[in-house]
Amino acid sequence: MGKNPEATTAKKIAMQMDEYYQLMGTLVANLQSLEFALRAFLYNKESGPKPANPEFGKNIYDFKVGDCVEETAFTNHDTLGQLIDKYNEIVKSKDSTVCVDRGIVDIRNALAHGRIASESPAPEVPLKLIKYGKPQNGQVCVTHYVTLTKDWFDKQIKLVHDNIFHVKKANENNNA
Repeated sequence: MGKNPEATTAKKIAMQMDEYYQLMGTLVANLQSLEFALRAFLYNKESGPKPANPEFGKNIYDFKVGDCVEETAFTNHDTLGQLIDKYNEIVKSKDSTVCVDRGIVDIRNALAHGRIASESPAPEVPLKLIKYGKPQNGQVCVTHYVTLTKDWFDKQIKLVHDNIFHVKKANENNNA
């Protein structure tokens, strides 16, 4: 019996779940690292390289639920998009090569608000990421649709990782 070419292609596209978990975890960790780097950059811009309150840096990992700290770029509720916009506004005139790609916000939002599922529980059927927009007149539009392949994850991980290094370079070049 001959092999079904569609099944062979699907098997090549699909990932084992442990690989999916590792790639998703890497991407999420990179997104969190980017946000942390942006917040640290903006905090340094506000207060200089040394925290205005030395206790803040010393005790950051000792906070307990209910503790209150000053609102700063590090502690506020700015979204990733707002952080990127503020950062890019600061660095673009000095060195536009260290601007952060705003398209990363779409990746983050798709992961946070999208639906990840497969047409079948069979391991050879790839997972899809689908995100819908806000409803208008009882309808919603698909705003994001991607097959979650290793190649897709690798590209997103590289994009976010490269942009973390943009922020690192801006810090080193004293753009803060």
